[in-house]
Amino acid sequence: MQSIKPKWIESGLVLVCERCFKERIPDEDPATAARIGDFHLRNWLKDRLKAEGRWGPIRAISTSCMDVCARARVTVCIQPAEGDPIVMAVDPVADRDELYRAIVERLGG
Repeated sequence: MQSIKPKWIESGLVLVCERCFKERIPDEDPATAARIGDFHLRNWLKDRLKAEGRWGPIRAISTSCMDVCARARVTVCIQPAEGDPIVMAVDPVADRDELYRAIVERLGG
């Protein structure tokens, strides 16, 4: 076993539930699924973090179910390197900019 120090260890991670997109929203709320279309929150966060030079110190990754579900929402956890995480249920399209601001405010990078 080898210990490593990833770039994000000093800032933190953003965990985005993949199950919400792929299974739960389409099954439970087809109208919301149609409105969201092929938009993928984790990919959007990754692209925006890269565009603003924050990718590396901050990483957005997909997770399986975090068992914190809300109808027509995606569960996101902002996990700083130090301190308590923030867990929220977001509308992946309507809340994306507000979510991004919360990520930058909480994790810096």
